[in-house]
Amino acid sequence: MPLAAPRPVAVVIDRDDDALHTHTALAAHHPPSGRITLHPGPGTTSETGLAHDLLAALGKPPLLPGRFPAGRQPAWEAATAWITALPVSRLTVLRAHRLTARRASCSYRPSPVST
Repeated sequence: MPLAAPRPVAVVIDRDDDALHTHTALAAHHPPSGRITLHPGPGTTSETGLAHDLLAALGKPPLLPGRFPAGRQPAWEAATAWITALPVSRLTVLRAHRLTARRASCSYRPSPVST
């Protein structure tokens, strides 16, 4: 199966946290139409917390039951799977400039599979 072309990315920086921009982005949130607005939880510093916020924005359960192998980030695995499976065409991250470098640079990294 050929890989899909990367989707275009647009970055809008609203350093003044203009209320009009925030309300417009929140009003545009409509998962069935592929528009997701992610509002990171205030005061959270973990990258797992950002994955939970993304799952909630996708309308999926943010807390996953069960036990997982050490070093795995099941919340990011779930978020990656859902954002790939759903027809997401726009992902807006509110207040992204306020994310710590650790949270902003996090991404799903699959663990090596042992045979």
